[in-house]
Amino acid sequence: MASERHKPNVITYSTLIHGLCKEGRLREALEIFDRMKLQGLKPDAGLYWKIISGFCNVQKFQEAANFLDEMVLEGISPNRLTWSLHIRIHNTVIQGLLTESDPNRAFQLYLSMRTRRLSVEAKTYNYLITYFSKKGDLHKAARITDEMVFDGCIPDEEIWTALVSGFWDRRKVREAAEFVHVELMGKSVEAGM
Repeated sequence: MASERHKPNVITYSTLIHGLCKEGRLREALEIFDRMKLQGLKPDAGLYWKIISGFCNVQKFQEAANFLDEMVLEGISPNRLTWSLHIRIHNTVIQGLLTESDPNRAFQLYLSMRTRRLSVEAKTYNYLITYFSKKGDLHKAARITDEMVFDGCIPDEEIWTALVSGFWDRRKVREAAEFVHVELMGKSVEAGM
């Protein structure tokens, strides 16, 4: 592929990796990615997103999360062109980790997003709250709900139903009533009612 005069650069590698990822040929894409790094070329945010998207497309969310971690460890930040993709990919990986039953990793990624001030989509809040409510981790579900409201995202009927059902299923009717009362009182005070 490379002669002495025409050595591939990050753009060349990125194009190859992108094509392989789109075709679901991730093993080959990773081999080229590793070769690129061995040649001393530094991957950029766009290249990481291509690989992470490739993993998401084939439902390999653990691997996608590993690459998100690697990207953070390498100190690679999104630029203004990749910022919205950066947020969308994080949200997709969190949702995927929950479907793969790795809630701890999903929650850690969620916390990482909050620490780095990345926007959490309403759909991701919904996935997290519903998952933790169904699994009985009501403290975590309530915490995420509070953070959701703090971030200016209003819980919808589905989230309230998940929370109340979580309390109800664990025979915590009083806690459910108290939680709803506190939340509703908070809303009426904020609205000036």
